[in-house]
Amino acid sequence: MVTGHWHSGFVVEDMDRSVRFYTDGLGLSMVRSYQTDSTPAAQVLGYDKVDVKVAVLEMKDGSAVELLQYVEPHTLARQISERHVIASAHLAMLVDDVAAVLERVVEYGGTRRNDPAETEPGTILTYAQDPDGNWLEFAQIKG
Repeated sequence: MVTGHWHSGFVVEDMDRSVRFYTDGLGLSMVRSYQTDSTPAAQVLGYDKVDVKVAVLEMKDGSAVELLQYVEPHTLARQISERHVIASAHLAMLVDDVAAVLERVVEYGGTRRNDPAETEPGTILTYAQDPDGNWLEFAQIKG
């Protein structure tokens, strides 16, 4: 049985750009970064041979985000701008100011997808995408 959430992960095209987006733009902290071409990593990722850059970032509540940039096999681009596509998962994050976060998303290379909406009293939600098109939901919840 599942006992908890360990981390969420995204494949990215440019590790430096993505780390800057999540750390400088959204305020996550770098926990560790490394590059591996080990046999166990290839086995876990399901390839005969792999070379992957990894960055583990942390939110203020301790939740972790893992970024992966494949060097071999090379990362393939897949820009999805529609939410109703199967496998278009998202990472939902709590924020103190949705409008300010959306400004930073755009400033650091992401895409604002919609205007924030109050879905119930005190709850404001919006969606955006990081520079690689990974979906992000931001929730401002009062009270």
